[in-house]
Amino acid sequence: MPSDVQVKQFELSDQEALLAFLRLAYPGEPLKSDAVFWKWHFLENPYASLNNTPLWIVKSGDRVVGQMATIPVELKVGSDEMRALWIIDFILSAEYRGRGLGKRLMQVARETYCTTMLALGYNKDSEAVLRSHKWVSLGNINRYHIMLFPGNAAKEVAQIAPVRHLTNLIYAPFRPSLNKLSADGGGTLREVREFDSSFDELWKDASVQWPCAVVRSSRFLEWQFMKQPGKKFEVRGYYENDRLLGYVVLFFRKAVHGEAADKVAISDLCWGAENSEVVIENLLKGALRLALERRAGGLVIDVLDTRVEQKLRQFGFWHIKASPPFMAGTFEHQDLMYERHNWFLTRGDSDVGIFEQPNL
Repeated sequence: MPSDVQVKQFELSDQEALLAFLRLAYPGEPLKSDAVFWKWHFLENPYASLNNTPLWIVKSGDRVVGQMATIPVELKVGSDEMRALWIIDFILSAEYRGRGLGKRLMQVARETYCTTMLALGYNKDSEAVLRSHKWVSLGNINRYHIMLFPGNAAKEVAQIAPVRHLTNLIYAPFRPSLNKLSADGGGTLREVREFDSSFDELWKDASVQWPCAVVRSSRFLEWQFMKQPGKKFEVRGYYENDRLLGYVVLFFRKAVHGEAADKVAISDLCWGAENSEVVIENLLKGALRLALERRAGGLVIDVLDTRVEQKLRQFGFWHIKASPPFMAGTFEHQDLMYERHNWFLTRGDSDVGIFEQPNL
């Protein structure tokens, strides 16, 4: 290994070298090295700043040969709020692996930013680095799926129109009925075009339900779901007398064959503590209704919350064994953060949807 290898926090002058590295490291995932998307992801995050970007890199001379990329979040733990990092990418060029550089990236990040970190959906090499820093495994975030229009979901079937239509027709008796998905309890579902201060008020009420959760501030939600380049998220709020009681965020994949997306994901959902069972049910009904109206192949959700999971099973969702693993590493509040049942997580927290292909 060359003697000029260094591990450091990212600076703006490193941007071109980093993007060049990402193009080589991920030739099949151009979004990771797209300059516009990368800028949104790492520089425009409301908790990031240009002089303290939460990226750490390995450089060999002028070349970047590795990175640990993170998203800064505000984390609610017990009655406190604290800064934390979601690790979303951990990679080294093959010739630089096995030399302790991964551990050094983690160490420098903790020294220069914060000590509380989270990771979801990592590989075995990354997991080994995390475990070497005494991280704790918290199992997997639960993934559920319901089939709606299988003719639109199966790639081989979807591209042949007569077969697609016949498959969907045959499956009709097993599909949820739109007539049974109207909102109950006196509230209404409305389209949300911006995350205003009512979402901050909702979070104040909602946050008491979970010991550990990512803070859903209006500015963070606006960044994640309204400003993400090339993507449109469908947001529905549940209101009662103009008071926001909950919301759900959906992402429809761009249709490749036929007239509909093969899959739609519930990227996030949140609700207040008052009358929570009714609100959760109406949010899921709204998501199902929208997916059915647009003839999506299936609806998927990643979530850790027993109330939501119970409702999902009642609506006919089935649990998928293959789901992202979850780990945490912290020097603070370990009694709370190292207990799986304390966490509320969704697909948006795990960052799965960020690397979905654009749908516009």
